[in-house]
Amino acid sequence: MSSHRSRALVLACAALMAAVAGATQYNVGGDNGWGVPGAGAESYNTWAEKTGFQIGDQLLFVYPKDKDSVLLVQPADYNACNTSSYDKQFNDGSTVFDLDRAGAFFFISGVDANCRANEKLIVMVSAAAAAAKGAPAPSQGSPTTTPTPSPPSDDAGGSTQPPPSSPKAPATPNAPPAASNSTAAKGTPPGAANGAGLTVAGLAGSFVAWVGYAMLAF
Repeated sequence: MSSHRSRALVLACAALMAAVAGATQYNVGGDNGWGVPGAGAESYNTWAEKTGFQIGDQLLFVYPKDKDSVLLVQPADYNACNTSSYDKQFNDGSTVFDLDRAGAFFFISGVDANCRANEKLIVMVSAAAAAAKGAPAPSQGSPTTTPTPSPPSDDAGGSTQPPPSSPKAPATPNAPPAASNSTAAKGTPPGAANGAGLTVAGLAGSFVAWVGYAMLAF
């Protein structure tokens, strides 16, 4: 009972650490932890093939540290279950492994018999998933500038014709010459005033001549 509680506590702490770090952590073997798969249980590789691993994710191996361990090995050592050759060895009972690159990772149990009983795992981190995870997200809320349409042209050629000019006012005809101050009276024929003056002068001359003739006669 105490062993089960300790394992549950380790899983809870590891999950909390993964949440704080912002990485996705996968518990290898689920509640059963890292060990020899039971009869009819899903193999580790079948589980891994259904999981999309990305760079930055983590693997959590939980096992009794006095009975088991985890080895990171090369493909040839994986196939041969060669526990004497490895790249890294973990035996702390609660191993967190960072998937820090794209490609394949090969894990086996540090116990030869366990490895041969299928306690082994291949994890594939695809380059496509890594590229998609590292791609920057598009910015949001950016203002969109809408081009202002140009005003339609007046003719098919696209050029705007100037407004027609105002018609010129007709030329004003010359004003008639001002009338003379010595204008004849209305209804008087032309030259009538000059003729009247001549008649008066003729009568005066005849009167003077008659007076002179009378004086000579008496």
